[in-house]
Amino acid sequence: MGFDNTTRIYLASGKLFGGERFMKPFKAMFPRLENNSMIGSGKLEEDNRGLARSAVDYMVCLLSDIFMPTYDGPSNFANNLMGHRLYYGFRTTITPNRKALAPIFMDMEEGRASGYEERIRQVMFNTHFGAPHKRIHPESFYTNSWPECFCQMKAGNQADRCPPDNVNDVLESQFQNKEDVEAEATNQTDSTSSMETGV
Repeated sequence: MGFDNTTRIYLASGKLFGGERFMKPFKAMFPRLENNSMIGSGKLEEDNRGLARSAVDYMVCLLSDIFMPTYDGPSNFANNLMGHRLYYGFRTTITPNRKALAPIFMDMEEGRASGYEERIRQVMFNTHFGAPHKRIHPESFYTNSWPECFCQMKAGNQADRCPPDNVNDVLESQFQNKEDVEAEATNQTDSTSSMETGV
């Protein structure tokens, strides 16, 4: 998939089953592997409830170029994160079909490795990478709230349309116009008061 040993990988998880023994081969392939114990560890250790570590994990995953959940089971962390990344502009999220990949890896373990790279590519080719797609049961609403919670490019109702690309400029202009109107109203009130006082 184009990831080489210079790829920086952040692993958002607690203690792994099997620990270091299972991570050794992965670390050999990707030496730039990090987790929350490697960044700001002094401050994070002060947080005895673990909330700061979870927050760091969430933000790193939210802002990363690519996110891949570690398993398909119910997970508030992964579900909310995938939905959040979708809402922030359909950021790349890899959710491979693990049922389709499992027999390939089992064949490899049993020595039948012929053509495994092509088989993996075929499975990954049919994988969603964070692009908009209709939610199909049992996919969670939190994982994919499209299209209900997204604005529409060609909506009939103005309220459903996407904000313009320069939304900050538009808002700033609206605030400036409001301030100008309020300032003008204040000036007129002051002017009227002066005239009444002069009379």
